Amino acid sequence: MLMTPLSGTDATGAGLALAHQLTHASFLSFRPWIEEGLAHFAQALYIEQANGRAAAIAYMGLHRSALNQVEVQTTVPRSDDEVNHSLVNTTSEELYRSKAMCVWWMLRDMVGETALKKALASYSPEQDKEPSYMPRLIAAQTQRDLEWFFDDWVYRDRGLPDFKVESAFSRKTMSGSFMLTITVANLDTAGAEVPVIVKFTGGEIMRRLEVRAKNKAVTRIELPAAPTEIVVNDGSVPESDMTNDAFKVESAEK
Repeated sequence: MLMTPLSGTDATGAGLALAHQLTHASFLSFRPWIEEGLAHFAQALYIEQANGRAAAIAYMGLHRSALNQVEVQTTVPRSDDEVNHSLVNTTSEELYRSKAMCVWWMLRDMVGETALKKALASYSPEQDKEPSYMPRLIAAQTQRDLEWFFDDWVYRDRGLPDFKVESAFSRKTMSGSFMLTITVANLDTAGAEVPVIVKFTGGEIMRRLEVRAKNKAVTRIELPAAPTEIVVNDGSVPESDMTNDAFKVESAEK
């Protein structure tokens, strides 16, 4: 029987649906942020494998717009909301699907794909008797302290981060390269590890930087040419405000 070829859009839709279904069939959990979050994460991975990281991040951006509407930042105390809206307790689809998808993506970026796969392979629904079970499995695969991340994104709903390059200082070295010192501030109430992209004539360099809530972090990057622009976040980390992520670097040809 002759089959009518799927259009690009139809093929993508079919692939997304299949990725979602296969994840549900192969990974069971009674916790929505795990089961639904992983199924949506698998869809982002499908896009990444087919069209690259930028396309996957753009796909997740469709979910982030809905997430931003839920994660309304306020100045009043919201301790009850932090618990009730947390991923381990929420009944909101925007949180246990869209936010959880972003959390799984961030975790993969932080611990690596191999470590995350090992953690997921060791998961047993029968052993999942407390909210910290899955985070402990992930933490066991890395030497990093991830408690702060799970506290901000999983155990509680701390909202979203807001990154900004506070300052950047570039100097030319004796060898002709440029040493760039960057200070990144997180103006909001959730911490994250965020990509920092430095652009220069002829290319760009990316580094990852952990910036906790209401805090600052510094990174130093050596470049083959004078830096022209710094961009905090490639879109992979949900933010409350992404309009302040770019920073023009003044020339330091000295």
